[in-house]
Amino acid sequence: MKTILIATDFSDGSENARNYGLMLAKADGLKIRYVHAYTPPVLDPNIPVGLIEETYTETVSVIEDTLKKYVDQDKENGITSDFLISYSDINSMIDDASMDQSVDLVIVGKTGHTGFLERVIGSTAEHMINHLKSPLLVIPEEYNGDIFEHICYASELEYDEEKFIEKAIKWKAHSSNPLIISHIFEKYEINLRPDSQFINSINKNFKKSGIRIIEKSSKNFQNGIMDLIKEEKLSLLVLTTHKRGFLDGIINPSKTKSIISETKIPVLVFCFD
Repeated sequence: MKTILIATDFSDGSENARNYGLMLAKADGLKIRYVHAYTPPVLDPNIPVGLIEETYTETVSVIEDTLKKYVDQDKENGITSDFLISYSDINSMIDDASMDQSVDLVIVGKTGHTGFLERVIGSTAEHMINHLKSPLLVIPEEYNGDIFEHICYASELEYDEEKFIEKAIKWKAHSSNPLIISHIFEKYEINLRPDSQFINSINKNFKKSGIRIIEKSSKNFQNGIMDLIKEEKLSLLVLTTHKRGFLDGIINPSKTKSIISETKIPVLVFCFD
């Protein structure tokens, strides 16, 4: 059974991510695996060893009880789930867990600049985006809309992205609205191949799939995307990035990091292999 990996630190942001993970699991018949990274605090060496061991045991017990509660609740709702606790950093844990071939999606919550997002997305965004083999879905803490309502796939129209458009169309299958494929013309954009070449191919191969292409000029990609989110009332932004950088890929990881940090809607990131 395919699995959704949900990273949780039990914050409000990760709770919201869990809610959307449960919705996706139920809609597509997927299993959930909760992952939690526990890093024991650095304690005063003068504290008795017995007290340190007792504190550690109690903390881990609370974590396990909370995760077991999740699993029990999911079972009552007809969803299969389990959990994994790691004693390494969260990025290493997600890297390792996502290597499982059954992992179909990794979900993290966006809680702000000093919470879980900062640890997972903020200071280590490029690591996450570059290393994960599975798609990464980032859910903002305050988001409570229908994630499927208005989906937009952002394209640079410079590389063959049709396999990712196909993936975005599968997400769009839960919506009655067309999939928006957007292209932002940047002021100093490097146009290696004619846009018409890609647009014609997309229209030819996906004309019956319910798509709408939007081309928009802006001084930079981030501003153009943020304007598009407002204008089209987007509910999910799909980005495709490449770990080797801008000249070799689709959307520069630093652009992806910036969009994730700024936007108030969910962002789904595919890595271009």
